[in-house]
Amino acid sequence: MKFKKAADRFSLHFSKKITQIIVFAVLFSTAAFGQTKYDIDYYGIMADNVDDNMSKMTSDLYYTQLCEINNYTVSDKRDGIKLASIPETQKLNAGKLTFYAVITKAENSNAWISTINIYDGIKKITYSESKEYDSFYKILMEPKSTLQKTITDLISNSSGTASSAAAQNPSSGGVQSTEFLSGTWSGEDSIDKIVIMRGGRGFVIFKNGASMNITVEIKASGGSQNIVITQNGKANASFFPEISRETALKEAVNADPIKWTLQILDNNTLSGTKSTLIPSGDAAAKGTINVTWKRKS
Repeated sequence: MKFKKAADRFSLHFSKKITQIIVFAVLFSTAAFGQTKYDIDYYGIMADNVDDNMSKMTSDLYYTQLCEINNYTVSDKRDGIKLASIPETQKLNAGKLTFYAVITKAENSNAWISTINIYDGIKKITYSESKEYDSFYKILMEPKSTLQKTITDLISNSSGTASSAAAQNPSSGGVQSTEFLSGTWSGEDSIDKIVIMRGGRGFVIFKNGASMNITVEIKASGGSQNIVITQNGKANASFFPEISRETALKEAVNADPIKWTLQILDNNTLSGTKSTLIPSGDAAAKGTINVTWKRKS
């Protein structure tokens, strides 16, 4: 009888242990295999005012961190130390995610702004999230877990900004936020790309290689709404490719900030005027030109 009771106790104890092991195994396998797998094309970084050594270090860091994250399969698509321009979405792999980062210097401070961009080739959506750092080295100190969380949050659309025709839908009653403008725009002969980020910031990349930081606001005027985009920071002669270089160098010193005043024609089109320096004989004068911007991604 004693032997039977002991055997029963052993059997009960053994059953509990087996149950615990099974439960643990199920939980472990759920955690291990329930993670989403991502196939990512890595295009590197576009870095403004960053030397080649620092650019390479940062680009390699992002790539290494992506490769070390479980369930990420990463293909290196870099062509050179820096990304020369933001990838054109129509040329990207339709069945993958595309990763690239844009790093710019904040105006009038030592801060840097890093914008993580994820293009979903299946959904045709670009997700972006910007973060400001006190110094450039703070970017290099970000742990791998932070990058993984950023990507996961962006793709799940729990944070960040999705920029696509489906994601932006300014109501006919007017828009209250610049968020729907996030993405890449084009539309001027002298400008390669205009990148608008969340939070009312962005930058303009000229075809001559210059880059300009901008602020983005929505302003009411005469019963309508205008998208007002303004140069943020000191003028540069390269911002005025319409006038001669000699004149631009002289006039840029005291030039007013360039300003675009645009109206929303549809989700992917902005049209209006650009206030800038324009040719005036052999000199330059304040003036306006008509512009139309089209969303690229």
